[in-house]
Amino acid sequence: MHDFFSDQVGQSIEWFGLTHILLISGFILSLVLLWALAPRFKNSKYEVVIRLILIGLVVLFEWRVFENRILNGSIFRIPLCGIALYALTFAIAFKKEKVFKIVYFYAFGTLLTYLFFDTVWGLDRWDGWTYFGAHAAIGWLAVYGYRVLNFTPVKRDLYKSMLFLTGYGIISGYATFKYGGSDELFLQNPPVEFMNFLKDIHQVLYIAVLVSLAALLMFAMYLPIYLTEKLKERKFKIEYNPNDGVLLV
Repeated sequence: MHDFFSDQVGQSIEWFGLTHILLISGFILSLVLLWALAPRFKNSKYEVVIRLILIGLVVLFEWRVFENRILNGSIFRIPLCGIALYALTFAIAFKKEKVFKIVYFYAFGTLLTYLFFDTVWGLDRWDGWTYFGAHAAIGWLAVYGYRVLNFTPVKRDLYKSMLFLTGYGIISGYATFKYGGSDELFLQNPPVEFMNFLKDIHQVLYIAVLVSLAALLMFAMYLPIYLTEKLKERKFKIEYNPNDGVLLV
């Protein structure tokens, strides 16, 4: 048990090894289950309890990182996943729909983290659990806000989200290129080695590809909501007869 909470690195996880594949599968399965079961929580008297459990998990997994990142660091050196986690936690805890609609689109980073994680900690150390647990919580909060609290981002919110991220990225990028230090948005150095060739060609090309990829993934985050809302509209049209205003049985 002492080793589990040790600050010494134990067994690292191999990319796309068995443990990694199980982590990805478990995360995706948890999202699917939450997506399917979440509507049952809407009018349940236990909804608040479930919401508090989610928030509690965020605090449990993230507190040590939060202390160093916010209390001992700079707000402009927060990675995108950090922005998503903190803002989504705030939005879900206090039912702030406007905040949720903006930061929901940043949750795409959690899947990328599971695919291309950049931690040396494995599951034999608590730090490994907090790393993957905190990133999983981003996805859980995003699904919970939409499926349980009915916070429904629209295309206008997507554009606002992109605009906000652009502004934050400019400030964060300036700090990184001007003063060095952590490159939390990966504007200077690629997050994965196979993207290094873009930087080798030119830094501007790399940033252009990175920005384009981020925009594409944000649109991908909008797709399940768009399709779900279209299905709702179609179902309503089938059940409702607009000519006489009578529900079809």
